[in-house]
Order: sequence, then structure tokens, then C-alpha cells
Amino acid sequence: MSITGWRVHFTRRDAPWPRVATALMEEFSEPFARLNSGLDTHGTPEGQPFLIGPDGGYDVALNRYFSVWMAHAPWNTQAAHARDLRTFFNFLWSARGGCGWREATPEDRAAYSWWRRRDETGPRVLDRSWDCEVATVNQFYVWAFEHDLVRMNPIRHRTAASPWPAVGGGAARLVPAEASRVGPRREVRWLPPASYRRWRNVGLCWFDADELPQPGFRGRWAARNAAFADTLVDRRG
Repeated sequence: MSITGWRVHFTRRDAPWPRVATALMEEFSEPFARLNSGLDTHGTPEGQPFLIGPDGGYDVALNRYFSVWMAHAPWNTQAAHARDLRTFFNFLWSARGGCGWREATPEDRAAYSWWRRRDETGPRVLDRSWDCEVATVNQFYVWAFEHDLVRMNPIRHRTAASPWPAVGGGAARLVPAEASRVGPRREVRWLPPASYRRWRNVGLCWFDADELPQPGFRGRWAARNAAFADTLVDRRG
């Protein structure tokens, strides 16, 4: 049995029910009631996304990503992850010979990247949209690999220098290699006082996340840089 590819759905209690129910609908009324009760029993929030496969099946391991790992993320973040995964899974299913999400390889990702960004018949998404997709799908596969659901993360990684070289000895980190690295940066024009103070303390003075001095920091010009930044602040509101 095949439907139309992968689909995203959202949990919903008390779905609208026709005023006049047919015999077939009445037959399913009790299972639907049990489903609502089950959502309450497991504490499933309203609107939580889940994916249904091309065969109409519900993959418990896959959807645990939303019910456990992303359970406390904002709804729009969960929805974005679900839709990005659906797009990639649909490509695997339709363009890579019915490949499942567990069998995806770096070669599949390379083909997907070409279709998604360069193919004249593809959507040709912008770099910023592509980078968001890479981040969401990579996060899923990192989770899936850590839980022994896949043999590999199909997204290749590269070593990047730490953005905070003065902290932790400049340790390198792994980042997705297929990210564009050319997306536009956001230009911040205004910060509330508390946000500026944190940026100054953490970004210039090298305090920790609690805005407390780090014992191991040996920078010479932190106080000077912070004082200079303070002189540039427009306090007119």
C-alpha cells in the first residue's frame, strides 16, 4: 500500500464530527475516543507533530523524536523539524528508489542538496532556508545515531575553529559540511539593556554563561574593550 509520500500530522483532540454519522463512522467512534484518552494518559500535548510513512504506517522510533527529545521545544520549532524531515524523507522515497530514513547515506544527501538548491527543475531554495534545513535534519540524525536507530549520520561534517578561541584553548568543533556558509547575517540594530550587558560581559569580558568571571581567562584587554563598547552605547532609548 502506498499513499502520497511522507505526511506531517498534528495531534488533535475532539476533532470535528459530522452531525449525521454513518454506520461506518459510528464503528470508529469508540477507537477515536480511546485515542483521545491515550493522548491524555501519556501527557501528549495538543498539536504535537508526528510523521506518517508512505505505507500509512506510524514509526514509533521515529516519532519518539517529537514526543521525547523535542517535547519542550516551541510548537513552531517542532513543526519546522517535522516538515524538513518530511521533505528529505520524501526525496529518499521518490527519487532514491524507496530508500528509508534509516538507510540514508552521504550520497543521498549530495543528491538531495543538488536537487534542493541547484537543479533547474527543483525548488532552488535560498541559502538561509537550506542552512535551516541542514541544522534541523542534522539534529535529528545526531539523536538517531546516539539512540542506535541508524548506522551513520548521512550529513557529512567538517572541523571548524571554535568561535571563542580564548575559552577552552580554542578547541575545534564539528559542523555540517553541506551548510552554505554564505547565508546573510542578521544586523542587530537595537538591544535592550539586559541583553547588551550580557553581550558585553560574555562576549568582551569573557565571563561565563552566568556572567561571572572565569578563573582561567588571561586576556589583557577585556576591561578596555568593554569600556570602549560602553562609550558607544546610545542611551537615549
